[in-house]
Amino acid sequence: MLEVSKLNKFYGQNHAVDDLNFTVASGEILCLLGANGAGKTTTLNMLLGFIKPDSGHAVLDGVDMYHQRADCREQMMYIPENVHLYPSFTAVENITYLAELAGVKVIESDIKDVLIRTGITETQLVRKVGGFSKGMRQKVAIAFALLKHAKLVLMDEPTSGLDPVATQEFIEVVKTIKERGTAVLIVTHDLLCAHQLADQIGIMSHGQLKQLIKNDGLTLPNLTEQYFNQFSA
Repeated sequence: MLEVSKLNKFYGQNHAVDDLNFTVASGEILCLLGANGAGKTTTLNMLLGFIKPDSGHAVLDGVDMYHQRADCREQMMYIPENVHLYPSFTAVENITYLAELAGVKVIESDIKDVLIRTGITETQLVRKVGGFSKGMRQKVAIAFALLKHAKLVLMDEPTSGLDPVATQEFIEVVKTIKERGTAVLIVTHDLLCAHQLADQIGIMSHGQLKQLIKNDGLTLPNLTEQYFNQFSA
């Protein structure tokens, strides 16, 4: 679904992203781990079109993400570290408005069904989202991604600031996106979340993808050891 090849970005003499290559298949989750300055956020910003790469390619379902940006944008969903919604609207009203802006046709009953599927309760459906926690706002964004039928969902530090219960709820909700066949790329510092959620785990350091690990039989202690080996290299 997502193919990234030979992606590079320079800031002066700093090689922020160095010849990056990876793929994320439909129904697959890739978590990118790395210390601050490893190149994770720059990679995410290039895929989002916020900054232009100096060279390389990114293709979403056969469509060039840089030469056919508008077509790709319709197939993507970005969930930032802190999801911003209209605080005086309910979750249903927020999604209705966002769907109208995006040209996505939805009906209220479908919105409610998907919100409940992502963990928003009947009582919370009628509350203004100004009182929602970070985890609840994320659930609204994920519900919109499901309604939008996004082919690719990009997330930036989604578990930052979440307590253990909210983190586990987040993991279970993201699995609903995976089950729909969506490709998911998560930039995170959270090794436990990556271990519980990802199909692939990429470890970045100094702009390079040092390791790309299949999360099949991988133990958390082994992942932690491999991560810190790259961090200290």
